[in-house]
Amino acid sequence: MTLAYVVTDRETDIAILKKLLPLELAESLTFYAAHGKYSARSAAGTLLSARMRPVALVLDADTENPDEVREKIELVNTMLYPASSPETPFKVFLATPSIASILSSPSGDQAASMETLDRLTPTQIQSLQRHSLIQQLIEFLSSLTQQMLHQPIRLIDTQVNSLL
Repeated sequence: MTLAYVVTDRETDIAILKKLLPLELAESLTFYAAHGKYSARSAAGTLLSARMRPVALVLDADTENPDEVREKIELVNTMLYPASSPETPFKVFLATPSIASILSSPSGDQAASMETLDRLTPTQIQSLQRHSLIQQLIEFLSSLTQQMLHQPIRLIDTQVNSLL
């Protein structure tokens, strides 16, 4: 069963995230690469409303200005909020300036990013996993695991209370 969807705007971003997220967490996710930011936002909204599963939308900020990053997050949150529900959380993550920058690769050079990714040692992977974007993503996705564990208990409590 899919714990959550991770939506990005390009395939190389998915490859980076799959490499840097803990294996047991990555295996419980469904990754979706849209073609561009607008398509990624649209796909995230569709997944929220149609599949009713949590969504992590991970995009490039294309800036390092904290005010611009905050503004972009607020805008995307405003766009996705109508498609969500309290039972279907979502979170927007913006990489500054890009997801490829985690690898110190230029964001436009997908071949360089993939080559760098293929050459990473376990020690380098551990170091990159400490990047704030990866840590925030792990934290959000791990919290979903905890919610899923407690969900059956709430359902049983509700059923027991209805019988009383």
